[in-house]
Amino acid sequence: MAETILVVDDDLQAVKLIGLILQRKGYRVTPATSGAQALARAETEQPDLIILDVMMPDMDGLEVCRRLRANPKTSGIPILMFTAKTAVADKIAGFQAGADDYLTKPVHPAELISRVEALLQRAARLKAEATARVQAATIGFLGVKGGVGTSTVALNTAVVLAQGAGHLPPAVRTPPPDFRYPRVVLADLAPHGGLACLLRLSQALGLPNVLAYPPQELDPPTIEKYLTRHVSGLRMLLAPYTPRPVVLSAAHIRTLARHLASLGDYVLFEMGHTLDDGARALLGELRYLVLVMEPTSLALVHARELISVLSQLGWVAQQLGLVVVNRAVSGIAPTRRQIEEALSIEPIGFISPAPELAHQAADQGVPIVMLQPDGLLAEQFRELARRLVALTR
Repeated sequence: MAETILVVDDDLQAVKLIGLILQRKGYRVTPATSGAQALARAETEQPDLIILDVMMPDMDGLEVCRRLRANPKTSGIPILMFTAKTAVADKIAGFQAGADDYLTKPVHPAELISRVEALLQRAARLKAEATARVQAATIGFLGVKGGVGTSTVALNTAVVLAQGAGHLPPAVRTPPPDFRYPRVVLADLAPHGGLACLLRLSQALGLPNVLAYPPQELDPPTIEKYLTRHVSGLRMLLAPYTPRPVVLSAAHIRTLARHLASLGDYVLFEMGHTLDDGARALLGELRYLVLVMEPTSLALVHARELISVLSQLGWVAQQLGLVVVNRAVSGIAPTRRQIEEALSIEPIGFISPAPELAHQAADQGVPIVMLQPDGLLAEQFRELARRLVALTR
């Protein structure tokens, strides 16, 4: 069966011309003349490739590209940007939005066909590789706002999963001799880092080394070389803690996520608290997203807005979970029922206030669940891990 290519351009004559070139080579062409129409047809028809014009009214091609990448149903479709803009900055913007390749108008038919064939062959190869291996449960941790403990939640949940507690009943603390410990990877993709700071690590931070490679030159063995091994069995891709944000391109993020999925049973991502282009690119690679928030009225407002944006990007309540972090004792905090009613999402974890323990853990560079394994917080993280295992099977 011929591959289907969705051609998106507000200029109907351009759509017809590109369509004619593609049809002569045996491709099936589906047209779209607006961004909204393109998003709808991409989801319903699942084309093998999208040729996307940048300069369109109402919704430009960059925004269409971001939304396609953020929607799990369309995130893997190859996108070829097609525009009259020739500046390097314009091309970079296209790649950051999630495009796989970039062509400028006018283009020779032979070059168009060559680029199309190359993208389709690459997509077929990646699809075959993904089918041949067992994909990890990919889970993102996104703060509703800054300073809510997203790094702490991601780190301690990852350690508990690596220790096997997510697969054990609550009453069982010691795995049986034949227990297979899950392979767990934690990647710090937050703009300012943070996990290395919690662990008091200033060396063996692999993310800068990985980013030195062009996305097309990365593969799982290369990435694995730069993973830091923790005594818990957890492997981590760490970023330096810096006041200046580390900017990852959408192409790097998607490539990292797909290769990391072949290196573990569970891959967790610390995403920070900003739904920028990089975070939106990662959304398309996730199976489940954890929103971390404080139990305050202001946090509920932020969470409601964030959930609304995620809903517009194609995420549904079944793919979202709330973890509520009580950083201080408060008698006016909203209850579990009030949070669930306000956000229409069931919380999957509650972390009790323990500022002294959190400070001690950070000061010693030891995760809370290892510093005080028999404490209340450790049990709460184990329960969270059990919920995530059940939700991502």
